[in-house]
Amino acid sequence: YIFREGRRLEALSGKLMELIVLDRRDFPLRFTAMRAFLERTGNALRPALEGAGIRLEVDAEEAPAFLEPDLMETACLNLLDNARKATPPGGSVTLTGRAVEGGGYLIQVSDTGRGIPAEELGRIAEPFYMVDKSRSRAQGGAGLGLALCREIVSVHGGAMELDSSPGEGTLVTLRFPLSQSTEGGGGHAEP
Repeated sequence: YIFREGRRLEALSGKLMELIVLDRRDFPLRFTAMRAFLERTGNALRPALEGAGIRLEVDAEEAPAFLEPDLMETACLNLLDNARKATPPGGSVTLTGRAVEGGGYLIQVSDTGRGIPAEELGRIAEPFYMVDKSRSRAQGGAGLGLALCREIVSVHGGAMELDSSPGEGTLVTLRFPLSQSTEGGGGHAEP
C-alpha cells in the first residue's frame, strides 16, 4: 500500500506541475467505475476523520465516468480534508456520487461544520484566500485547495459549486459531463 501510494504521489506531483505551471489541459481521461473510486477515496481519509471524532459516510451510485483518476482523487481529498478542518468532533462528512440524468456525474462533499459566510463564497476558491487565516494555517492550510479543485474540475469540462450556511455546514458540488472529451479542452479516453 505504501509503495503504491508513493508511486501515485510521484505521478501526481508531475501532473500537478503540468496543470499549474504549464497550464496543461489535455490529460488523458479514462473510464472509471465511480462507486469503487469514491469508496477508495473516502477510505483514504477515513482514519483522519474518525481520529478527529467525525463520522464519514460514502454514498456513491455506480456509473462510469471519464476521469483522470489521480487528479480527481486529489480534488476529492482536498474537499474531504477541508470538511474535516471545518467540522467539530461529533459532526459528519458525506461523500456522495450520482449519475446525472441525460449523462454526466456529480460528486458532492457536505459537512456539518462551521460554514462559510455568504460574502466570502465568491472569493473562497481564489488562490491563497482563506476565510479564517489563523485557523487555516494552524491546521496546515495554504489557501490553495479549492483553487486547485476548480482547476481539476475545469480539466474535466465540469464546474464546481459551493453552498454554505454559517453554523450549519457546507456543500461542494463537482459536476462534469459523461463524455470522452471535455468542454474545457480536456483529454481523450483510454480504455
